[in-house]
Amino acid sequence: MKATGYTIVDASARPKPATLVFDDRIRDIGMGSWGQSPFGDSPLAVIVPGLIDSHTHPLETGLQALFANLSGVTSVAEVQERLRARRADALEHGMMLGFNLEPDRLSERRYPTRHELDSVLPEVPVFVYRVDGHSAVTNTAGLQLILAKYPGVKPPGMEGDCNGRPTGVLRGETYEKASRVFKHRLGPDQVREALRLAGTEAATHGVTTIGALVGVEDTTGDEWRVLLDGLESMAVRAVPFLQTWNTEVPLRFGLKQAGGCLLIDGSFGSHTAAVAQDYADAPSNSGASYVTDDKLLSFLGTAADAGLQTTVHAIGDRAVEQVVRCHEQLSEGKGSRVQGSKDSGAEPEPQRCPTGAVAANPGTLEPLPMCNPLRHRIEHAELLNDSLVARIARLGLVLGVQPAFEAEWGGPDRMYAQRLGERWRNTNPYKRLLGAGVALAGGSDSPITPIDPVAGIRAAMRRPNPLETVSGEQALAMFTSAAAYSLNRERTCGSIEVGKDADFTVLTADPRSDDDCRVVATFRSGKCIFRDDKLAGYLQLEE
Repeated sequence: MKATGYTIVDASARPKPATLVFDDRIRDIGMGSWGQSPFGDSPLAVIVPGLIDSHTHPLETGLQALFANLSGVTSVAEVQERLRARRADALEHGMMLGFNLEPDRLSERRYPTRHELDSVLPEVPVFVYRVDGHSAVTNTAGLQLILAKYPGVKPPGMEGDCNGRPTGVLRGETYEKASRVFKHRLGPDQVREALRLAGTEAATHGVTTIGALVGVEDTTGDEWRVLLDGLESMAVRAVPFLQTWNTEVPLRFGLKQAGGCLLIDGSFGSHTAAVAQDYADAPSNSGASYVTDDKLLSFLGTAADAGLQTTVHAIGDRAVEQVVRCHEQLSEGKGSRVQGSKDSGAEPEPQRCPTGAVAANPGTLEPLPMCNPLRHRIEHAELLNDSLVARIARLGLVLGVQPAFEAEWGGPDRMYAQRLGERWRNTNPYKRLLGAGVALAGGSDSPITPIDPVAGIRAAMRRPNPLETVSGEQALAMFTSAAAYSLNRERTCGSIEVGKDADFTVLTADPRSDDDCRVVATFRSGKCIFRDDKLAGYLQLEE
């Protein structure tokens, strides 16, 4: 098979005329020089390395299609309307889940109450997630379900009205327990269908590979198997991160990654991200720290000794500092635990970072720049000062970042500024991080924001804070080479090279310079997994 177009072989390359020869792998790249298009008046596509979303929650992404997506609602009445429209689905599934609610954007500027949910769906438990996935509201049937499983659950995680009666709003540990109750009600068929829908959605947006963060701490062996089988069957390639503190679980399934959104803290939107200074709009609140140093150290150390890459969720500066501090403690006098166990055999070869720097000795903490072979990550790491940036860079930690968060909530007049005041200027400091040599792997945190790397590239280049804007090449690298590096997949994807998997995305334009760039087709291992027939004129394929 051959595909012809202006080809960008890696994030730093300029588009050049080329014909890719491929089966499941790239077999040849025939570079050309065209005065005119060899296909007459037909427009020529831009071919880029297969786009990668390094941080998704595919189960939840698919569930919002099976249940209710509340994106864009502006009032409690509209929330009720959307839930009412899915009444038949709720009765069929025996519950209702809602996703992407933003209470701050409702005219009432609050969550719906459980009684307002009862008025729509009193018969089945209802659980509506805030957009950040760190708080929710449930109805009376849902509250009864949660209390039956956890009879001792009580405030501060369960909000009460002026008389102390539950409003249905849940936060913190109470929210986490409640969310698990609802997830365990999903049957295998629902899980598989949700994952199938998520894979189709990813392919539609040009994605060939995802980092798939799945499961909860008390997921059973059978449930893990259903999740992993579902991921294997997706249209896109999925690299699983099993969200459990028990490192024996990923080892049992032959995986090389441990963790995911293992919560060190919560989120800014829910006032649960652990911050060093109180929230600007909640002066007595500095968020929540969910784990002790001892628990985090045990997880990181045990995983590293087993040769497992780790990642955890940390958003606020206080939470990020805790993760960095624990990595530093493990590295002191025994750098192999942060860089990879020396007990596994010969010294590892120096690993090349997406920035192009190579550590002289990846088994020790040398001055910048350096990398660690296991690619330990931190997810989000949104609020950082210069000291944290330097410490992250020194350890060679990889950050899983979400540029779309800035497009949604960044700047002087949106949620970050409401929660943090002037600290909004220090959220997601991509330019400083890249300047320090830190690898930034682009992701969406879907369903928090949609799987859409083209939009993510645009968001990274057009920051509300112009001091942290990155170049088009750096933005594209986040969703190609750096993302592949973060998943330990750079040998097979992340760039277009002879011998690598035939993973590429066909676009109408260069995403680094054209705001109207659209996805024409997506190829994974040489197979077309998405094609937009309305843009078929761009796709020049030959047998």
